[in-house]
Amino acid sequence: MEQGLSDAEGDGGDPAAAPALADVLVFLEASVESLCAVEWSAVDADALADAVGRVEVLARRLEASGCRATAELAALHGRKGRTPGGVAAMLAERLGLAKGTVHGRIDAGGRQATPAGRAAASGEITGEHERIIAKAVSALPGTLGGSAKTRFAEELTRFARSAAPADLRAEAARRVAELCPARGRDREEHQERQRSARLGAVRADGTSTLTMTLTPRGRALVERALCDFGGPGGAVPCEPGSDDRTPEQRAHDALVHQWALGSTVDPARPRGIATIVVRLTPEQLEDPHALVRTDSGTQLSVRQAVSMAGAMPWFVSMLRDGREELQRIDVDAHPERRIASAIQRLVLYAAHGGCTFPGCTAPARRSQFHHVREWSRGGPTTVANGALGCPVHHGFVGDGPAGWTTIVNPASPGLCTWLPPGVDRLTDA
Repeated sequence: MEQGLSDAEGDGGDPAAAPALADVLVFLEASVESLCAVEWSAVDADALADAVGRVEVLARRLEASGCRATAELAALHGRKGRTPGGVAAMLAERLGLAKGTVHGRIDAGGRQATPAGRAAASGEITGEHERIIAKAVSALPGTLGGSAKTRFAEELTRFARSAAPADLRAEAARRVAELCPARGRDREEHQERQRSARLGAVRADGTSTLTMTLTPRGRALVERALCDFGGPGGAVPCEPGSDDRTPEQRAHDALVHQWALGSTVDPARPRGIATIVVRLTPEQLEDPHALVRTDSGTQLSVRQAVSMAGAMPWFVSMLRDGREELQRIDVDAHPERRIASAIQRLVLYAAHGGCTFPGCTAPARRSQFHHVREWSRGGPTTVANGALGCPVHHGFVGDGPAGWTTIVNPASPGLCTWLPPGVDRLTDA
C-alpha cells in the first residue's frame, strides 16, 4: 500500500504531519505488541472484565479511525482522477480484502459527522451499529426534512448503545415502517415473496438441514414455540437442573414438539387420517435400531418411529401372508363413492409403501389412490380394487393407444399388475 500512499501524499500533503503520524503508529504498534504479550490466565476475573470492555472500546475506535483514513486516502486519489471503484480495487488488492469491504470503510469514513458516526468514533457503538443506522436513514423518504432525519438518527443511536445489532435492525425497520406507512403494503408483498423453506438432502449420518426465510407471522409462531417449549426441560420432561441440551438443541426439540402437536389423528381431515405413516413388521419391532421409512421416504430407526407416536392414537396394521387384517374396521363401508376414504388410503400406505408401478420409488405420501378396475367401468372403491400410483404413472392409465391398464394379480393379493399399451392379458405381459 506504500505506493498508493506516496502517490496521494505527493498531491499537496503536509510533510510536517507525516513524522507525527509515523510516531503515533510506532507507539500504537508497540502498545498492541505489549497487549498481545499479556498472560491473561494470570489476571483475576474483575480485571479481565475491565480489560475486555476497554479493549472493545479501543477496537471500535481503531475501526472508525481506519475507516476515516481509508476515506481520506480515497478522496486524495479521487482528486488525482481515479474513480472510487478503482481506488477500492487497488486497496482491496493491497490489503487482501474484498472490494465491498473497502467500499464500506470508505462510506463509513465519510459519515463520521453524523450522530451514529460520532458514536462509533468514540467507541460507544460498533461499526455494524453505525451501518445499520445509516441504512435506515437512507430508507427514509426525501420529503422528510433534514432535522427530522437527524432526530431519527439520534434516537436510533441512543437505542444502539445498549442493543445488539439484530435488535437494532428490528427497531430500525419498525421505526422506518411507522414513518413510511404507505410502504406497508409493498413491504408485506415483499415479505410474502421472500418466504421459503428448503429441506436439504439426507446426509450420511441420517440428519438433514432445514433452511427457512420467515415472514413476520412465521417468525412470531416460531418465537411462540421457542418460548413455550424451548426452555430447559421444555418439550423433554426431565428433573430440574438436569437438562444438558444446548440452546440450539432445545430450539430443535421445541419446533419438532410443536409440529408433532399439529400432526393429530382426525378422520375428518380430507388428506388422510394420519400425518406420518411408518410401516413396521413384527420382526422390525424386535430391533429398535432397525431402519424403516415414513410414507414420505424419510429413513429413521424403529425406536425413533415408535417415539413419534407418543401418547397419540395411531393405527397398527398387521400383514399376514400378504393380506390386510383389519377385522374391527369396515374399511370398505362405501364402495359406491368415487373418492377413497382416509382409512382406505392408510391401508394402502401400509400394504404397498408407495407407487406400485414397476421400478418406481415414489413414496406413499406422493402417491394417489388408483382404481385397478376403473371407476368408469364399474370398479368399486375398495381396498381390494385399490393401488397406489404416483401422479406420473397414475396418468399413464387411459383408453387411448398409449394408455396403460391395470389388473388384479391373483398371485400377489393386494397388489395389481401394470400392463403396457397393447397388452390386455397377464399372460401377454
